[in-house]
Amino acid sequence: LGAGIAVLTAWIGARVFGRRVGLAAGYGAALYGMLIYFDGELLTPTLTIALQLVAIALVLRAGEGPGPSPGRWSAWRHGAAGFAGGLASITTATSLVVVAVLAAFARRRALPVLLGAAVAIAPITWRNAVKGGELIPISWNAGINFYIGNNPNYDETVGIRPDLQWKHFVQEPLRLGIRGMGAASSYFVRKSLSYLASDPIGFAKLQVRKLYLLLEGNEIPRNQEIYPSREYSPVFRFLVWKVPGLAFPFGVLAPLGLVGLVAAWRRGPMLAAVLVAYACAVLAFFITARYRMPLVPLLLIFASEGVRWFRSEARAAPRAAAAAGAAFLFLAANLGQGPMPARMNADAEYSLGVKLALKGRADEAMGRIEAALRERPDYAEAWVNLGVLQATHGRPADAERSLTRALEQEPEDIIALTNLAVLREKAGRTADAVALYERAARLDPADEFTRRKLAELRRPSEPAQPRREKPQ
Repeated sequence: LGAGIAVLTAWIGARVFGRRVGLAAGYGAALYGMLIYFDGELLTPTLTIALQLVAIALVLRAGEGPGPSPGRWSAWRHGAAGFAGGLASITTATSLVVVAVLAAFARRRALPVLLGAAVAIAPITWRNAVKGGELIPISWNAGINFYIGNNPNYDETVGIRPDLQWKHFVQEPLRLGIRGMGAASSYFVRKSLSYLASDPIGFAKLQVRKLYLLLEGNEIPRNQEIYPSREYSPVFRFLVWKVPGLAFPFGVLAPLGLVGLVAAWRRGPMLAAVLVAYACAVLAFFITARYRMPLVPLLLIFASEGVRWFRSEARAAPRAAAAAGAAFLFLAANLGQGPMPARMNADAEYSLGVKLALKGRADEAMGRIEAALRERPDYAEAWVNLGVLQATHGRPADAERSLTRALEQEPEDIIALTNLAVLREKAGRTADAVALYERAARLDPADEFTRRKLAELRRPSEPAQPRREKPQ
């Protein structure tokens, strides 16, 4: 897919602005460090970008076809473009704006574009209706993602990681008696709109800040720091880096791409519209390196065309304005970006520990989880799994300390409660064990393990065994 992205970028650039621009953009895509990085991750950006570029390319070729009836080919290619855009939307829902732009530029062929997208998305909608009983076209998480990016505590909510804190956050509508995924999504949208209504100035300032984050050179992580990966690849180390005053490559690409966009949008209006629309879609939620990646191929195309225009066609006044604009944008994108993190974040260390534990490499797993806890001592889920590993590998005293720390951070964690209860039971502290089991039973009365252990303590016959759970 990564190679295909480079080829498609080159083809689209050549189609719209000429062969030289296409080659420059294609080589730029082939050597763009973050495209290479995400090509090695089992995440959505690479597939999303490839499908979006396929959709754009099909629309650009829609008027061509063999024989005397190219119109028939036009309809089919517009439909195929919509289908590719629909698949991109299933992968990343913000791709729906790409479908909308392509349909708008298709004009009389807008219907095939929309039908193609509908055909791609329909199985997901049908499955959601059958399994969930709700009409949710793609995914219910639009509401919660909208709230994450539009609330008075932006940094705090963006910083929530997929652990116990995240589970608590997601279950907020359920605790308020709101049932259904669609209703939960609507609940989070209403919270954001309430923030807009109560503090419109604060909301506007947040949007300006997100625009800055979108255009800055720094690669903002989601769940895993990006820059420490340079340690494992000389190629990545060469292609992605920061020094004071320069965050490469986006700190160079964004200024050149935006100047090129201003200079060349009339010659490539559809590409310009897709770029602006997708940037707005990203701004509607929250900003990370992963989510802005679909902008990169189009920015490469406009950057290449902007450089060509600046060197070959620009007159004195427009050239001076372009140079001044590029300089301003360069300073805005690169100043104050901070140093590159030297170590992986706690979530990445913990995730690696979980993977090692699942492979049976317990000692290495515990080392990684302990490293995560040194960076983030309040990481309740990591304390839980460290305690489980210690309990099942002959370190009961350490396990008790770890599980106790977990409960200090998250008093309602059932896994921590029941495993600590097992340890207390094995140590002969039956009353303490019963109290912990009872706490767990109150939190989840249907938990079979807890009910069985309480029954056993009333007629003890076997030594207590730790509750073995797969790491979360």
